[in-house]
Amino acid sequence: MNEANHNKDYSVVKTFKSPSSFNTGAFFLSKNEQKLFLIIKKNLHLSDKKNADMIHKKRVVNYHLLIKMSILILALFVLVAEGYARAGGGGGGGDGGGEGLGQIIYFILFTIPFPYNVILIGVIILLYYLGRKKARQRSVLNKMNENAPLVPKGEEEFYKNNPDFKLEDFYGRVRTAFMGIQNAWSSGSMNPVRRFISDGVYQRFNTQFRMMKQLEVTNKLDKIELLDVRVFGYEPDGEYDVIHVAVSASLEDKFVSTKYSELNSGGGEAFLEYWSFIRKKGVAEKNIYSNNNCPQCGAELPTDMGEISKCAHCGAITAMGDFDWVLCEITQADDFIFQNRKITSYDSGHIRKVRSMIGDIPGLSIQHIEDKVANGFLQIQTARTHKDPAMLRRFVSDELYQKLEEQIKNEAPFVYNRIYLNDVTVTGANKDGNKYSIKVAVKMSFQRVDISSGKLIKLDYAVMSDTWMVNMLYESDDKASKGSLYAHTCPNCGGTLGDTIDIKCQWCGSVLNAVKGEWIISSLIEPGYMTFNAGMADAIETDQGGFGVLANAEKLDDLLDVRDFAFNNVAVMIAIDGKITDEESALLRSLSKKWGYNVNKIEPMISLAINNRLPIRMPDNPKKREKIIKLMEKAAQVDGNVSEEEQQLLDRMRKDYLN
Repeated sequence: MNEANHNKDYSVVKTFKSPSSFNTGAFFLSKNEQKLFLIIKKNLHLSDKKNADMIHKKRVVNYHLLIKMSILILALFVLVAEGYARAGGGGGGGDGGGEGLGQIIYFILFTIPFPYNVILIGVIILLYYLGRKKARQRSVLNKMNENAPLVPKGEEEFYKNNPDFKLEDFYGRVRTAFMGIQNAWSSGSMNPVRRFISDGVYQRFNTQFRMMKQLEVTNKLDKIELLDVRVFGYEPDGEYDVIHVAVSASLEDKFVSTKYSELNSGGGEAFLEYWSFIRKKGVAEKNIYSNNNCPQCGAELPTDMGEISKCAHCGAITAMGDFDWVLCEITQADDFIFQNRKITSYDSGHIRKVRSMIGDIPGLSIQHIEDKVANGFLQIQTARTHKDPAMLRRFVSDELYQKLEEQIKNEAPFVYNRIYLNDVTVTGANKDGNKYSIKVAVKMSFQRVDISSGKLIKLDYAVMSDTWMVNMLYESDDKASKGSLYAHTCPNCGGTLGDTIDIKCQWCGSVLNAVKGEWIISSLIEPGYMTFNAGMADAIETDQGGFGVLANAEKLDDLLDVRDFAFNNVAVMIAIDGKITDEESALLRSLSKKWGYNVNKIEPMISLAINNRLPIRMPDNPKKREKIIKLMEKAAQVDGNVSEEEQQLLDRMRKDYLN
C-alpha cells in the first residue's frame, strides 16, 4: 500500500476521533457503533498515524495484538447480541438486527488492516448467527412440557419445617384426587370429591356444569390414564404451605350437545397440568382422601355437600386445608409457564410486601384470598348468564350491586360455551387502620354464544382471553369468622345462606356484606379500562391516607414476546374449525422452526387448540397488537386460502384490539 492510499484509509479513522464528529462525513454511527469504534481505537492503537503505518508495513503476527483482538471479539459479540435483542426483538417481526450487523462489518472493513479485518468479520458473523439462534430459543414457550426439576424449589426449607412429611403418601393423595375428579366431572357432580377441593375449585367446575346444562352439553371422559406425578415446587403462604405438582395424563375427551351440534368437539388428548395443594403448617394430618368421615369428629360427611364442604355434626370445614392437603388450583401448562413468578409466587418480593401490609389479619393466606376472588368472580359471571342478581348479592358492596344489577338487566343474553380462569393473582394491597383493600387480577378465557332465538350464534369466534381487576375490602375485628359468604355460610353465626337479595342473615340478623370479618368485592374493572402506572411492588399512598403496594398488571404477561402471542393465536386460528390438516400441521412446524420453538415442547399448546381450550392472547401494548395481527394474517395466507372462520377471527380481532 502506498503512502497516499494509507493516508486516505487512515483519514477515515481520524474523521471519527471525537464523539462530537460521530455523525459527520460519509458515515452515521449508532451508539453501539460509537462504542465499537472506541474499543477498536483503544485496543489496536490506531490513535495515531505511526501505529497504523507499523501495522500495515510489517504485517507481523504480534501476540500482544492477538490478545487484544480476542478482547475486541468478545466486546463485539456483546454489542452484536445487544443490538439483535433490541432490533429484532427475539422474534418481534423486525429485521433491524441484520442491518446493524452490515453497518458494523462495513465499519470494520475500512478501519482494521488486512487480514485482521477479514478474520474479525468471519468471527463476528459466526457469533451473530449463534447469538441469533440462542435468542430465538429463549422463548417461554420452550419451557412448556418440561420435566419437574430434580430438586424442586423450596424443598429444603419445606422439609426443615415438615420433617414428618412423606412424599409417597402425598403422591397417593394426588392420584386419588386426579382419578376422583375425572370421574366426578364425567358424571356431572363434584359431590364425591367435594371434601378435598377448595371452594374456588368447586365453583370453577360448578360454573361449567351450569353453562353446559343451559347448552345441553355433556363431557364424557374415557381411557383415563395418569402418566406421571412430580412435585414442581414448594411455597410458604403465611400459616400454610402450598405444593405445586406437575400432573401428566392422557384421555379421550368429548363434548357432545344434544341440541347444538356445532358445539361438539374433542378427541384423544395427552396433557400436562399443574395442581396446587394447600395445608396448614404444623397440623397432624388426618387423611380425608381414604374415607368420607369428618376429620374432626369422625362422623360421616354429607354425600351432597355442594357449595358447602361442612360437617353436619360438628361444623368443621374440610376444604380449607386445616386438616389435610386440599386441591386449591388447577393450572394448564401454558398458563403456569406464562406466569410471572416475580408477582405470582407466594414467596416473591411483591407478595412479601403485600403480606407486610396486611399480615396482621389473623390466619391470612394469599391463596385463600385468591380462592375467594375466583369463587365470587365466577358466581358473578353465572348471575349474568342466568339474569339473576340474587346469586351475587351477599358478597358484593351495595354500590357494586347496583351497577351489576343494571348491567344484568340491560345486557344482551348470552351463555359461556367455554369459561376458564387462567390465573388469579394479588397485584396490590392498601391499609388504613383496621381497614384493608386488596387488588386482584383475574385472567379468564371464554367463548360466549347466544341461544335466545333458539338457534346458536357464536358471539366469539374463538376462545378469547381478558383480564379483569377485582377490588376487595376487609375490616378486621376481634371475632373469629364462623363461615364464608362465598360458601353460602354466615361469617357471624355459621348459618347456611341461600341466594337472595336480602343482605341480612336469616339466622342471626347480621348484615352479610358489612366487610367485618369477611372480604367483600367492592369494584370490578373490566378489560380495556385498567391503567396501572405504579412500578412493581412500589409503595403508594391511598386516598384514605394509608399506604399500600401495587404491581403493574402488564407485568403479568412480561414473559411473552410478540412472536409468542402470535404463535399462540396462529394455533387457535388454524384449529378454529376443530381440526388441523396435514398442511396446517406442516405450517405450525415450519413456524416453530422459524421462530425458534421446540416442537416437542409446544405439543400441549397445539392439543389445547384442537380441543377449543387455547385462548386468543393479546398484550396491552397497541404496537405489539398490530405486529401480532400482521403475523397472524401472514400465517393465514401461507397456503393461499384464508378460510371463512379464519377471516372472521382476524376481522374480529382487528375490531376488538386495534379500533
